[in-house]
Amino acid sequence: MLNFPVPYPDELIYSTVARAGVYAGLVSPKQLLDDVFDNRKVIATPDLPSHLKQISELYPHSLNLDVTDIIYKHTLFPLYAPFVPEDRRLQCLEWMAGQSKGAVHLALGAAASRVKQIRFLRYCPACLEKQLEQYGEHYWKRSWQVAGADVCPHHGPLHNSRIELHGRYRHQFFALRPDVCVGGATESYSAEDVRVAERIHELLNMPPVESPSLEQWGLFYKRLAGDTGCAKGKKVLYDKVSEKVTVCWTNQWLAKRSLSPSINSNSCWLKSIFRKHRKSFSYLEHVVVLEALLGSEWDFRSVLSNGVQFGVKKHCELSCGFFRG
Repeated sequence: MLNFPVPYPDELIYSTVARAGVYAGLVSPKQLLDDVFDNRKVIATPDLPSHLKQISELYPHSLNLDVTDIIYKHTLFPLYAPFVPEDRRLQCLEWMAGQSKGAVHLALGAAASRVKQIRFLRYCPACLEKQLEQYGEHYWKRSWQVAGADVCPHHGPLHNSRIELHGRYRHQFFALRPDVCVGGATESYSAEDVRVAERIHELLNMPPVESPSLEQWGLFYKRLAGDTGCAKGKKVLYDKVSEKVTVCWTNQWLAKRSLSPSINSNSCWLKSIFRKHRKSFSYLEHVVVLEALLGSEWDFRSVLSNGVQFGVKKHCELSCGFFRG
């Protein structure tokens, strides 16, 4: 396809493909798939799409939009990448560049996550006005589509559109137009929602970095418990961890996201994250624990830098380069 549009800041590549169809005046979804992918079986996936190498080849080299740039700047992959082992992160990059057939969602834990996926594509009315003023059109921002982050940190609650994520039209890319905006906020919001949205923004804008292994994440959280007064010797004091979590986050907010700590159960996610990791945990679970134990003065870049040192170098104090400033 000639003159394929360049994605706007924070735009889903799904949205860019949809705009390409509008610009070309294509009415048939199949024609758009033919023109962009030369493949009518491609599924229009907003969060973790595949076949991205074909899109990257539509851009001139001068734009520096290779496959990795597209994945990290225009999909939701950065929310999952830091929390899966490095070999899995690299494998998922390959699948997203080529064909995935659902493997990416399984490998990243998105399919079976405790965090319930959103049902409709979402938008922020105030952001739409700014988009129209700045760009002359609307587009789907990826930060609107993050499960568990239900607000725009600048303007308030997000609104559901008419576009159902897993509806009948699996092969159709829907552009963001006024007729798909139904009005009505998803719900009221709290200060906790804004804090989460800010952390999600931070994750989405991180560059590609090496992921800690599951073993390193386990060691990191054991050390974190000790350095924040939540351990006695090698034993994690789960009652103290739980207390910190429920002070930082309201019971209502935690329950709504299935994150209420049930430390009397051996299967409690909050207990599991401080044990030897046998699986990945979601971005939201990490945010809940890190914010509760470290307060507001931390950032993901320092957490990841600290995490990859475990098992490789001598364990360093969390205070060394961990906090902002």
